[in-house]
This record gives sequence, C-alpha cells and structure tokens, in this order.
Amino acid sequence: MYEIQERVRYSEVTEKGEMSLFSVVNLLQDCSTFHSHDVGMSIEVLQKKHRAWLLSAWNIELYALPKLYEKLSIGTSPHNFRGIFAYRNFWIQNEAREFYVKADSEWFSFDLEKGRPGKITEELIAPFKEREDVLHLSPLQRKIAFPESYQEGELIPVVQDFLDTNHHMNNAKYIALAEEVIFQCTGKPAILFTEGEEKADSKREFYSIRAEYVKAYTLGDSIFPRVAVEEGRTVVAFYNQNKELCCHVEIRKNPDAQDS
Repeated sequence: MYEIQERVRYSEVTEKGEMSLFSVVNLLQDCSTFHSHDVGMSIEVLQKKHRAWLLSAWNIELYALPKLYEKLSIGTSPHNFRGIFAYRNFWIQNEAREFYVKADSEWFSFDLEKGRPGKITEELIAPFKEREDVLHLSPLQRKIAFPESYQEGELIPVVQDFLDTNHHMNNAKYIALAEEVIFQCTGKPAILFTEGEEKADSKREFYSIRAEYVKAYTLGDSIFPRVAVEEGRTVVAFYNQNKELCCHVEIRKNPDAQDS
C-alpha cells in the first residue's frame, strides 16, 4: 500500500470550484507513477529494460468531487499479477478519511523492443512487496456493450498536448473527452451531483466510470466519437481515421440501484 498527500489546486478545478474528472483520474495515475518510482521501477528504469506498463481498463466509483483547497490522501495498492496483466486498487480520501473515489484497474506489460505485450517477469514485480486488494470492489469487467443507436460527435485531432511518455494519448484524456462529447451531443453534463446528494463515502449516490482501452491514439490521429444514451447509462465509443475502435467509456449513476 502506498499513499501521497495532495491539496486541490486552482488549476485542477472547474468553474464550479470542484475538481474535474480529468484531474481526478490524473491524480490516480500520478500516484502509481510515484509508487513505481519510489520502489525503483520508474518509467526511466523500465525503458532501459525495454518495458512499459499500459492501461487496459478502469473501474472507478465516484462518490463526490473534491473541492478547491481540500487536502487529500491518494493511495494505490497492486493486488494481483497474472501472465501479462497487473491489477491495482486506487482511492482518494478527504482529511476525515472518507472516500471520494474507489477504483480498480487492469494494466499489461508491454515489450517496447518487440512492440507487443510481454509476460511479466519476477524482476518487474519484485519491488512491489505489499500486494493487497484493499477495496474488494466487484470483479473488473473489460467488455463494455455499445448500443446500436448513437449520435456522432465532432472530429477531434490528436495534438501533442494529449500525449504521454509512451507517445500515446494519455488514458485520462479519453475520459475527459468523453465528458466533453456527452455534453456536446446531449446538452447535459456527464457527471452532476445535485445539492445535498454529493457526499463522501455514501453508497446511496455515486457514479460508476468504466473505460476499456483497445487501441492507442498517437500524434496526428483523428478521433471520431460516438455517443449512445440508454436508461441509466451513457457510453462513448472512440474510433480512429481507419474506423478502428480505440476505447469505450461508460458512465452510470447509481449502478447498484439499477442492477437490483
């Protein structure tokens, strides 16, 4: 288990003074990046070994959006390694240790030299001595069904600012763009806590954000989004200029209530 302490910055909030979903997801991936660095498996060390960790799926439960100035604890715990895949819990808590976010994630080991997934070796995971599923969330499901009826959003070019150190569009950017496209196509925000409803640690009201990454965007690619709205959920599919699926993002409110 690993934690960092942060404070919500002005650059991370929306016009409502709440942390953007893009900033929330960035906090999670920053935490795992610092964790890997601090145990001796930084991005630079992995590159020398011709390896990288790439994200294949998110399962995020959002109970509230942190507000400007708040002090936060952001944590992560790798809890399983299998074949090419690795799994990590993440969480964000306020000063009272109430949860704003709980998340699970699936990553895979990528061989940079061969340009394909590579089996996880003991050398890659030995530094991560503490391995515990601290959140016990529902099993992470990668496949997100996309409805037949949808609206097409406007074309989005992949620019340099979208890229990470793997020269791919950053995983958090897909979720940020999904928010934008949902608003563009429906006129409604993807995430909206009404007054009195937004409460940390509350299972009564929360959002589920799932992402399934299929193919990476690189500089110069074009993003063709599709938005489908069904009762209880909104799904965004991102395609490239070759009509290849790159990612699904699904946002649901109160999924436990809908599934019961």
